[in-house]
Amino acid sequence: MTRSAPGPRRWPPPAGAAALVLAVIAAYTGALAGPFQFDDWWSIVDNPSVHSLSGWWQALPGIRPLLKLVNTLNWLATPHASGFRVVAIVLHATNALLLWALLRRWLPVLAPRSPRPAFAAFAVALLFALHPAATEVVTYASGRSLLLSTTCMLAMLLAMPGPHTAAHTAPNAGAKPRRGSGVLAAAWFAAALAVRETAVVAPLAWLLLARCGGLGWRQALRPLAASAGVLAVAAIALAATPGYHVFFARSLEARPPGEQLLGQLEAHAWLLSAPLPGRVLDIDPDLQVPAALAARHLLLLAGLAGTTAIAWWQRRQRPWIGFALAWYLLMLAPANSLLPRFDLGNDRHLYPALAGPLLLPALMLAALRLRAAAALLAILALAAGLRTGQRNHDYRSELALWQATITTSPGKARAWTNLGIARREAGDDDGAAAAWRCALALDPDYRQAAWNLATLAPRSAAVDPGCPQQR
Repeated sequence: MTRSAPGPRRWPPPAGAAALVLAVIAAYTGALAGPFQFDDWWSIVDNPSVHSLSGWWQALPGIRPLLKLVNTLNWLATPHASGFRVVAIVLHATNALLLWALLRRWLPVLAPRSPRPAFAAFAVALLFALHPAATEVVTYASGRSLLLSTTCMLAMLLAMPGPHTAAHTAPNAGAKPRRGSGVLAAAWFAAALAVRETAVVAPLAWLLLARCGGLGWRQALRPLAASAGVLAVAAIALAATPGYHVFFARSLEARPPGEQLLGQLEAHAWLLSAPLPGRVLDIDPDLQVPAALAARHLLLLAGLAGTTAIAWWQRRQRPWIGFALAWYLLMLAPANSLLPRFDLGNDRHLYPALAGPLLLPALMLAALRLRAAAALLAILALAAGLRTGQRNHDYRSELALWQATITTSPGKARAWTNLGIARREAGDDDGAAAAWRCALALDPDYRQAAWNLATLAPRSAAVDPGCPQQR
């Protein structure tokens, strides 16, 4: 499978890069005033291994060492939540730029019938930069692992040879990648794995990009030689790290395979709604393993089968369809497939996967006249940016975040428990007790709520009036 391609794509123009960066700053400036949230306290604020380089070193060997090193350096520079958010905003803007550069290089061959692939590449990057589903990764400090691993994975893909190496070349022969590209890509791959183990899919992402972009198997596999060595070393390190043994043991104990498959059908039915307008964001969604297959699951499977059939039928004329679908599934596979995890799904896991679904509106816009396309893109970007700003407003305090969460997950005991903690920190003991009583009404065995309630002597014995059990 070989397509004629233009010469190497140049890096994005400065004016467009500045526009992307300014868009990210405008959407996320409001997040700077918010405090640390939820898991940030045990993973960063109260974690001595993050507070000094010696503490970080003494905690080795452990999982995600590069992520912890970056958090340590961030803490040493400034221990305030605003400092962590500044770094996250910089990383998010960097990811938008890297994604733009990657698509500028590859969209001419992934979408050979598009009249404006460069415009489509910018549209994907801009919508990715402003999409409200990214707020959990950028604004929530504990979501940084996906943010930073995405940076490393995109850098790895950019270090690989471009589609121009396949131009006028027979499959499995001809043009060689630029010298050292495979080694540089392997270094970025190693960094990604040291941030988050789910980055193991990065070489598969390259194979997907290369094959959909017209490179033969030999051309696609050749630059992965050094990355294969990194993968082997990483496997040995994983086997020798006790933290990973505990991690995988707890994961496998979460639920049996049958329940896991049903649970992931439920999770993907929820996750697939994320790119849609008006989708409600939720830091702690109330997703439960269904008792049996439901109509929405059958609809999801039918849609997946239909899209796969269309992608196969259009694999030569519109390879971007298969790429978009496979990219989405591949990026979600480590956290949302066979390996169980406590939560069925979270907004933050969508972060690297968003680029796939966003190709559809971007290429639809690129098919219009330029003025109309630019105007519609501006409207979409403004709507997404305003929604992102609104969501960031929920992070202005722990109380605000968990109050917003129980409006979307009113039946989840953990959300009510965290709301109670936030109320107690704000000095509202009666409100805290009422929230914990609601958590126990929803789940009588929820120990954290019971322990918290036992520490208080509230004046009122009421249950929060917003509790579903009170209706």
